[in-house]
Amino acid sequence: MIDISVIIVNYRGWTHLERCLNAFESFTTERFSFEVIVVDNCSDDGRFEEFQNRFSRFFFYVNNGNNGFSNGSNLGATRALGEYLLFLNSDIITSESAVSALLNTIRLNPEIFVLSCKQINNSGKEEQVNRLFPDFFTLFGLTRFLFRKLFQKKLVVENDIVFPDWVSGSVILISKANFDSIGGWDDRFWLYYEDVDFCKRVTDLGGKVGIDMNVSMIHNHGGSTRINLKTASLTKAEVEISLHVYVSIHFAVFSAFLLHSLLMLGFLFARTLPALLGIPFFFIKRLSLYRNIYFRVVAYYFGALKHLSWISPRSVKFGQI
Repeated sequence: MIDISVIIVNYRGWTHLERCLNAFESFTTERFSFEVIVVDNCSDDGRFEEFQNRFSRFFFYVNNGNNGFSNGSNLGATRALGEYLLFLNSDIITSESAVSALLNTIRLNPEIFVLSCKQINNSGKEEQVNRLFPDFFTLFGLTRFLFRKLFQKKLVVENDIVFPDWVSGSVILISKANFDSIGGWDDRFWLYYEDVDFCKRVTDLGGKVGIDMNVSMIHNHGGSTRINLKTASLTKAEVEISLHVYVSIHFAVFSAFLLHSLLMLGFLFARTLPALLGIPFFFIKRLSLYRNIYFRVVAYYFGALKHLSWISPRSVKFGQI
């Protein structure tokens, strides 16, 4: 068995993927053995074979559709031979020393099921690490801000490892055994909140979620989600949709009903006017984006009532549960 299987899901994010894979090209096997698995979510743009030939050290698989991050990650995991699985977004640039450090940390701390690291964003700033599970106080931006200010929930820190509620799916290291024990990624999520759900199931099983603050990676946001206006509106609408999916899974019926109602009212209150302005002012890109997001989410609400299901219509599980 090799040490680490690196699993990267791609959808037409070739520029970012090239940078990501170039970093792995420089890796040796002196510190750890590894394989790189790229799952392409049916980009269907003629670039797959080019990358497969160029990066011949790595394994490439084509999914049967644009089935989202969870489904693509699960497909990659079924092909993996590593003792540990390192899930990376295609817009992450890492180093051999960073991966080696994460591997050493998780081996020395078996109580940590999920391990991530500091991520430096496009502006050169460190991304938020004190992430909280959604509940009545942290579900909305304003209430989350007030909750942080009033209660000042502090992160537990042990040996330069911090323990938030959840970490971004852009960098997640987990043993194959623990991955299997929680049932992998939940592909009722098409995109977004699958990482929150993943960490929630880990903590429900008694595992810890940690960030090694001595390790950092570069995160150039938007590898597969900002290709064009259509893709941006689709993925940003999915942020709203996936939060409903999360609520439907992790809250009891009455609590879920209240949260769904609050989310719907909040969305309609905040987004209706910008969306309406996007109709006459269609030539303003931002307003066009707001309009497209609005109508996608409203269509989802009508669909949820029709199908009595909050699962994303883009999920492979839509219509099955």
